[in-house]
Amino acid sequence: MKKTILIFIVIFSFSLGIGYAQHPGPRLGPNNPKVRALKIATITDKLDLSESESEKFWPIYNRYDKLREQLFRQEKTEIRKKVKSAGGIKNITNEQALEYLTLLQEIKFKQYKIKAKLYDDLKKFLPAKKILLLEVAEHEFNRSLFEKLRRKRRKFNNKR
Repeated sequence: MKKTILIFIVIFSFSLGIGYAQHPGPRLGPNNPKVRALKIATITDKLDLSESESEKFWPIYNRYDKLREQLFRQEKTEIRKKVKSAGGIKNITNEQALEYLTLLQEIKFKQYKIKAKLYDDLKKFLPAKKILLLEVAEHEFNRSLFEKLRRKRRKFNNKR
């Protein structure tokens, strides 16, 4: 069953790749179908989920991932863009800095809370070891994604 799921994910990612080739332009990030498929494959492979675990895991994880992405976007739009539009941290007032810092604290606390809720929800049907493996899988996925991006950037820069 695990091999069937993995094969399905690989085929799905290739079919998305063909469709993606029809629409050129960089679409990096978690909403990129290739990145999403690679993340699913990495997590599925590392966690070695049974069919019943997988049925429970993915809806919970997808909900968490969506909330995490929303908080990241909120941080990016509400803080980073404001600081950047002001010309950098050196150009904002102390009151603005305090406002942005308070907002950043709220966002980071929300991120902590959704991660804690993910763990609590997963502990109901997954052993703690698999939850720790999820952390490892996410870390390895992010590291491999950054490495691929770094290699592409080097290759691109060498062509110029």
